[in-house]
Amino acid sequence: MLSKTAIEPIIPTQKLKPLEDLACTVLESSARLSARIREPLHTDLAEITRWMHCYYSNLIEGQQAKVCDIEAALKKDFSAEPKKRNLQKLALAHLEVQRWAQQSTDAPHSQDFICNLHRRFYEALPAEMRVATTVNGEETPLVPGELRNNDVQVGTHVPPEHTLVAPMLGHFQNRYESADLSRIQRIIAIGASHHRMAWIHPFRDGNGRVVRLFSDALIRQLGIDGGGLWSLSRGLAVFRTEYYARLSNADQERSSSRADDGRGHLSEIALWEFCEFILRTMIDQIAFMEKILDLNGLERRIDHYVQVADPEVEKQADRVFLLLREALLRGQFERGEAGRIVGASSRTGQALLSLTLKAGLLQSPTHKAPVKLALPAKVLDTYFPKLFPVGHGGAE
Repeated sequence: MLSKTAIEPIIPTQKLKPLEDLACTVLESSARLSARIREPLHTDLAEITRWMHCYYSNLIEGQQAKVCDIEAALKKDFSAEPKKRNLQKLALAHLEVQRWAQQSTDAPHSQDFICNLHRRFYEALPAEMRVATTVNGEETPLVPGELRNNDVQVGTHVPPEHTLVAPMLGHFQNRYESADLSRIQRIIAIGASHHRMAWIHPFRDGNGRVVRLFSDALIRQLGIDGGGLWSLSRGLAVFRTEYYARLSNADQERSSSRADDGRGHLSEIALWEFCEFILRTMIDQIAFMEKILDLNGLERRIDHYVQVADPEVEKQADRVFLLLREALLRGQFERGEAGRIVGASSRTGQALLSLTLKAGLLQSPTHKAPVKLALPAKVLDTYFPKLFPVGHGGAE
């Protein structure tokens, strides 16, 4: 019979230097990324990153709404096609939970926070989508935020008895929130806690999404989210096969024949390997975002977009590009500056500004407020190549 301590070890205790070096790289590179883009563009890019987390977390589950469909859903423009409409609602639920988690003051490792992630996600879905699927493919109603009250099997993994879920989550919080863990250890523990929560399998369904939302919250709390400019879920989707293999491998019990496999119930070697995978995935995704947010490259891609990709502005592409470049480099500019920026009269400048605003390439909260770069779905494939799969980042 398992006990609440069966999730031990909660973090690798051997061969720590390689993991610590990777954690330091995450810390340093995320700080570098956060300084790459100035406001207000930084805030808008952080919103696109939330779209990434939503898109890729759902993609891992075999469900995906195109980015243009997510954009439409945010405007309450839902598809008439039931399957597409449900995917839009799934995306909106994901985005809302992310926004809530960003503002929440709850301890991320607490049962309350974890249950709230699940509750808020499923409460935002229509009743027909609040279901749990059994191993036999049967669908039964799912209560949002409720810990599972039955024993289950997930593939080859048999999670702990349902009566142990709450005690294990209590131990989970006590151990991962221990004051004895340094910041570097807490970064290493992102991967460890990701696996341990998945292993506990707290809910009848939705555990994968909740675990990734939980890890996203930890990354933000530890200040290594690069100002909200990178997504772990994108990396987990890119390396999906390895992600699942290493996640499954970490389910192994400790090998009694190996002195280096720790002293807990679960394999320390397999946990070390999963933590290394998560840290390397973080570094890969931060480096990816650093590359596509390089201002010189971004400037060239914006120029390419207005020259060849948008018929609304292509006749005035050179001058429209000057307005977009100004917004990119300065963050925003006053409307009255348009003529100077394009090297023309004030009247011509205002006409070009109106054209660019109408095309959705610049935006402004009011008719008199400064203008800033806009990031509609239609530009994402060109501005930020490979942010989403080809054809999923732009308009249909």
